[in-house]
Amino acid sequence: MSSSLEKPIGYEWRSSRWFIVSTISIALFAETFLYGFLVPILGYIFESRLGIEPAQRQRLTSVVLAMHGVCSAISGPVIGHFVDQLPNRKSPLLLSLLGCIVGTAIVACSRSLSLFLLGRCLQGVAGSFVWIVGLATVAETTSQDRVGTVMGLVNSFAHTGIMSGPIVSGLLLETAGYWATWSIPVVILTIDIIARLLMIEKFDDPKPNCASERTDASETTGLLTSPENQQGTPTTLGFWRTMLSNGRVFTALLVSLSIVSLSTGFDTTLPLHVDEAFGWGTGTTGFLFFCLSVPSILISPLAGWLRDRIGIRAPTTVGFVIQAILMAILGIAGNSHFSWASAEAGPAIYMTSIVAIGIVQPFVLGVANIELTAVLKEKQEENPESFGPGGGFSRIFSMAEVASTLGLILGPILSGSLTEVFGYTYMSWTWSVICIILAVLACRFLGSKS
Repeated sequence: MSSSLEKPIGYEWRSSRWFIVSTISIALFAETFLYGFLVPILGYIFESRLGIEPAQRQRLTSVVLAMHGVCSAISGPVIGHFVDQLPNRKSPLLLSLLGCIVGTAIVACSRSLSLFLLGRCLQGVAGSFVWIVGLATVAETTSQDRVGTVMGLVNSFAHTGIMSGPIVSGLLLETAGYWATWSIPVVILTIDIIARLLMIEKFDDPKPNCASERTDASETTGLLTSPENQQGTPTTLGFWRTMLSNGRVFTALLVSLSIVSLSTGFDTTLPLHVDEAFGWGTGTTGFLFFCLSVPSILISPLAGWLRDRIGIRAPTTVGFVIQAILMAILGIAGNSHFSWASAEAGPAIYMTSIVAIGIVQPFVLGVANIELTAVLKEKQEENPESFGPGGGFSRIFSMAEVASTLGLILGPILSGSLTEVFGYTYMSWTWSVICIILAVLACRFLGSKS
């Protein structure tokens, strides 16, 4: 046997499903960790390193955080299109890592605002790469009957990064100093580098004459495929039209945009409301956000397992109905017009509702990733060549990435504007109505195992 056919050292475990999923989970953890890591130290960077005036800090903080989402939303479809043309996804993963490292280095070392914003743009584009390519790799590696469980595990890692990033940076900046604080991202990125270099995805599987086999297969397919099927292979524009005209896809993307908008809307409205209504300070506010986030880490794998057993329709529908009730109650708690919920009972009702929302959210989060994977695999079963050699996975996850990043941008704007104009109660009730609408759409369009 020639040396060209010998498998690399450790091939079995390096190409195994568990190692590929673990590598992508580490990558997503690193991306979300770096996003949250910057939040507590932005004030210090503005003041001590960039020399920003205090009056401009709040505005620039919003710009910096929004820039990540804007860069991701713009670059997502472009990334998805080109990655689907490549023979494997390991190179884009390594490229995204390079962009993440360079962007993080620029952010950490910047002494000018323009250079700092450039670093944030690189981080945003690299983050979009990670989500699109990473989830596409997981989807192709995982069998359809386990997609929910695996995506739930991956989402747990991502949520852990979002939670731990601000905690680590805030603690280290006070106790160890600025440069020591950045040592943690260096360690995480180093682990990420090692995992990505070790990973062997199925495209790298060393098979004899694999290149010629693919060529022969494509030539044979071209000869044997009917003109109708050839004409039915969508162009780039046709791919987007085919997917967005599918009721399951459109509903899944709308669900993703809405639930991310609702989640990020809490960042804008919750701190001010609990201060005005209950006199709660930053400590209690932080605990409330803790209650919103921790259940997603713990319950996401369970929610994914349930989706694999009974389909995504029932858990999502029931989840939105319960969330609608909780959002309605959340708006009542602390409102003086409801005497039973404004005095001693108000704080308890509010905190209980927040905990319950945190428990329910894993059943409505991540809908797009699972449903879009299912739709695409069904299309591939009908016609394996329908979306080209890349299979369309990167493009389909770029759609999910755009939906979620739009939610990051629209959520604070919508919730903040509704609260400012109509008050916190009517803002919560508006989201309650939106949840009911989403429950109806989920029941009507999303997939089911029955």
